[in-house]
Amino acid sequence: MSGKFDVVIFGATGFTGRLAALYITKQYGSKVTWAIAGRSQSKLDAIKAECQGLPEVIVADSSDDVALGNMVSQTKVVCTFAGPFSRYGSRLVAACVAAGVDYCDITGETDWVREMIAKHDDAARKSGARIVHLTGHDSLPWDIMTFMLNKKLREGNPAVELKRVEYWDHIKSQPSGGTLETAMGIMFGGDGKKRADEVKALGFDPLLKQETAAGASDFKTSAKNVTFLEGANPKKGHAMTRTMFFMAGVNANAVKRSNAINGYGKQVTYCEGQSFKSKCSAYKYLAGLSFFGVGLYIPPIRWLLRKFVLPKPGEGPSEEFMKSGFLNITGVATGTDDRTVKATIRFPVDPGYLDTARMCVEAGLTLALDSSKMHNKTGGVRTPACVQGEAVLERLIATGTSFEYH
Repeated sequence: MSGKFDVVIFGATGFTGRLAALYITKQYGSKVTWAIAGRSQSKLDAIKAECQGLPEVIVADSSDDVALGNMVSQTKVVCTFAGPFSRYGSRLVAACVAAGVDYCDITGETDWVREMIAKHDDAARKSGARIVHLTGHDSLPWDIMTFMLNKKLREGNPAVELKRVEYWDHIKSQPSGGTLETAMGIMFGGDGKKRADEVKALGFDPLLKQETAAGASDFKTSAKNVTFLEGANPKKGHAMTRTMFFMAGVNANAVKRSNAINGYGKQVTYCEGQSFKSKCSAYKYLAGLSFFGVGLYIPPIRWLLRKFVLPKPGEGPSEEFMKSGFLNITGVATGTDDRTVKATIRFPVDPGYLDTARMCVEAGLTLALDSSKMHNKTGGVRTPACVQGEAVLERLIATGTSFEYH
C-alpha cells in the first residue's frame, strides 16, 4: 500500500468513470492523491481539465499488460468503470492480484465474478490484494444492508442465524449505453456464457468458495425473488406492492458470496422486488418491461432500437434526470429464532450512475485510507460486505446516504 496515489480511476473517459472523477474533484479535491486512467490521452486531458487540473493522467489500455502493470504499481487502489468487465476487466484484475494492489469495480456480471474467484482468489490471498467486485448499484446497497441487518439480529441473540431477508426497492433511474451494452453482450453476444476451465475444475459454485478451507462453504443462500406481482403484506413489515426487479438476481448472488464468507446463516432465503404504491402502477411497469423485452428478442427490432432509440456506450441519462433520481430500500431480516429487524437505506440521486460513482469511489477510499476500520483486511476476491463492511457505509452516510433501523 505504498503507491504514489490513493486511488486511480480507470475508465475515466466513460460515462460513469467521468462522474467518478468529477465526484472526487468536488468532494475531496486535493485532499486525496489520485489519477485518472484510460486509453486516450486527449480524452483524459479533457477530463483532467473538467477536474480543475487536479488528477494526474495515466495512459493504459485494458489489453496492454505492461501498461496495466505500470499503472497499478503507482497506486494503493484501482477503481475501474471500464465495462463490460468480461471483455475489458480480466487483465486488470490479474495485474492487481500480481502486484498486491487493491481493486474495486461496478460490475453486475456475476458469471465473470465467478471466473475471477476461481482464477484469482488463492493468489489474491497470498499477495494481499483485496479484489472487491459489485461496489456500485450492483450490488453494494443490498450487500451492505444484509450485513447490517444480520449484525442487528445478532445483537439480540449472538447465537441466532439469519434465515430470510426481504427487500422492497423504490427506485427512479434510467440505463446508460454502457449498461445496455453489457446486458446485450450477456443476452445475445455470449459474454460470460462459456465457463472458464478454472470454474469447471473447482467443482462447485465459486461464489461459495471459502476464505481458507477447501470446498464449498456450509453457509448457503437461495434466491426466491419476486417474479411477477406480490401484494402488500403487513406481516413482512411493508405495505407496498412488489414486482420483479431486473437486478435482484445479481444482488442475491452478491449476498450469496458474502454469506459464504461472513457466515450469516446456513440456509438463507433472499427475496427482493421493486415496490410500487399500487397494483396499477406495478402492472404498467410490467407491461412496459415486457414489450421492451420482446422487442429486444426480435433481431430487426433490436437493431432499430440500438441504432435509433437506445443510448450508445458513453451516453447516459441527463444531469437533470440523474439529480431527480433516487433509491430507497427497505429490508426485513428474520432470524432462526423468528425475531425480525427492519432497516431502510436511501440514496438521494440516480443510483445507477451518480451514486454508483460515489459508491465505488468511497469503497476504494475505504481500502486506501480506512484499513483499520474494515471488516476483513485479508486479500481475496470478495464483495463489499466481505471486506469494507460497515466502514464503507460510514463513508456513504458522511457523503449523502441515510441509513436507519426501525
